[in-house]
Amino acid sequence: MKKVFCKQEKPLKGKIVSFVFLFFTIMLFVTETELLLIKLLFLLVSLFLVGYSISYEFSSGFNNYKVVSVFRIVLLKSKLDVEYPDYISVFPISSSIDNEWGAIAAIGTKERQERFAIRFFKENKHFTVYRARDYEKAIKKANEIQKVLNVEIYDATKK
Repeated sequence: MKKVFCKQEKPLKGKIVSFVFLFFTIMLFVTETELLLIKLLFLLVSLFLVGYSISYEFSSGFNNYKVVSVFRIVLLKSKLDVEYPDYISVFPISSSIDNEWGAIAAIGTKERQERFAIRFFKENKHFTVYRARDYEKAIKKANEIQKVLNVEIYDATKK
């Protein structure tokens, strides 16, 4: 049985927060005033924040899972309820996210993201399975999914 994994990208805010937390945890280890247990707890939490990832796993039998892992060690695997698609679409997306909290607001009031998305379409329903920064990565992943699920790819990009 063939499988394909679609690892979801962390948002920029999540990356910033996780590395700032890791930095402060390292600074906590430099000081000798705190208890070792507290330092280890902070270290575990910061490593979790830095190393976690969420992926979708699709197989040829269409037994699909949402996989939560830390540094590629699977922590949780739950059934993903998605209908078998009529077709897969690859298309450009542009989204903006408000930066309204804390120091992130200094970057700008909005974060604009230009990406390529892969979606499953079943009649008038859709499910986004993957987002990529560049077209080549997105079309490569769409071809992997197409080989496993044997469905048609519709390329809605202008490339």
